[in-house]
Amino acid sequence: MDHVSNGESDGITRCEHCSYCGSPLNYAFYFCTVCATPYRPVSEVIPPVAPRALTESELIKKRVPNVWRVFWSYAVVIFVVLLLDYALGGGEDRKVHTLIFGSTCIFLTTVAFEVIFWRSLVVQLKDVGFLRPQAWVGFLFLALLLAANYGYHLFFIYYLGEDSPSQCWLNETGLNSTAVFVLICLIPGITEEIAFRGLIQHWLQTVLRPWRAIVLASFLFTALHLSVLTAPYVFLLGMLLGWTKWKCRSLYPSMLMHIVHNWVVVTVFPMVMQ
Repeated sequence: MDHVSNGESDGITRCEHCSYCGSPLNYAFYFCTVCATPYRPVSEVIPPVAPRALTESELIKKRVPNVWRVFWSYAVVIFVVLLLDYALGGGEDRKVHTLIFGSTCIFLTTVAFEVIFWRSLVVQLKDVGFLRPQAWVGFLFLALLLAANYGYHLFFIYYLGEDSPSQCWLNETGLNSTAVFVLICLIPGITEEIAFRGLIQHWLQTVLRPWRAIVLASFLFTALHLSVLTAPYVFLLGMLLGWTKWKCRSLYPSMLMHIVHNWVVVTVFPMVMQ
């Protein structure tokens, strides 16, 4: 073998030649690519120990750290709203003020994230998504989920002694139907889909398999609803919304599903149960 390189790369094919067959050596290999004669230690090309594969949590922390920043930002907003609710004490006026204040804070937080992460969202807003059959499959399963939710509420009302569903307090606040729709259906349907499906799930899908991303995003979605009794149902709803968004490649179907779901729960269910 002629002169051996000092390890500096000046191209794929080196000037050195194999001592056995005289062919030019490719320094990306430790052997001659023509006759397979080694000309330097294999450890100079292949590390003795393969690098450790990153865990899912490490992948998220390293490649998509904004997942946790967005999640904890909403968690702090919700904590502040609950703290204010506790500080104001009882009364129906307090519930109305807390609802308006909380909806406003969530809305402004979402607007801020839209501005900051617009490049991640814009690709999910170009296609309406309703022309894909998965959007209507999602609405079909939403109807089945709502039927299960209705039965769940009936169980608590008639078998556990509850007087009315938990949503009935809205009727006592004096809010008209338009205000209820905006505060309970429209704003949450849009902001929660942007946060959990448009940002968190979208980022998770870049480092995890789609189903793993949907499950984790749904778990975080459930965690911020702060309800143990409804947690299984909220998780299934998050899975359905996440699947619909993934298959439709658009936020619009999941947004509409979320709005329709909330409207049925807070408006239709109390009327039927009464």
